[in-house]
Amino acid sequence: MVQVSLIVSPNLSDVVLSIQATEPQIKRAAVRALNKVSRWLRSQVSRQVADELNIKVGIVRNSLSLIRASRGSVNAGIGMSRRHGVINAMNLGAARQNSRGVRVGRRQYDHAFLATMPTGHRGIFRRTSDDRLPIREVQIVITGRMATVMEHLSDGPVLQQFDKVFQRELNYIVRSS
Repeated sequence: MVQVSLIVSPNLSDVVLSIQATEPQIKRAAVRALNKVSRWLRSQVSRQVADELNIKVGIVRNSLSLIRASRGSVNAGIGMSRRHGVINAMNLGAARQNSRGVRVGRRQYDHAFLATMPTGHRGIFRRTSDDRLPIREVQIVITGRMATVMEHLSDGPVLQQFDKVFQRELNYIVRSS
């Protein structure tokens, strides 16, 4: 499982002195900020991978799981398992059989065919040899691309986003109480 976690322990003495916030308020602001930044990170990863592969953002976003922070555990992030890092070609749009293979949107899969399995699963398949069986479903693997985008974003942009959102949340909590 590829996972990016955000674990932040702000320097509480600096924050308390500058804003006059209590420690529970700071912890609450940190939890809210972590959750918002993890949602932002999921959006950024989904957008960048979808742009690279020229597919819909929603298909990629469903491959990522959100790990939320709470008062008990102040860590949040996004995760991706191997199973979710694969997109079936059938999910990319309406598939049409043609003389060369199968066309899904702008993508052409040569030597492929549409089939419905006895279980009712409909998909795009290719033969793995010259024989009738075995066949394999056509899939797009996105785990590597997602991992590189997550690593790139975790270096700097996520920390900058956290600082901005944390200050905003802390100001909101202090003013509302």
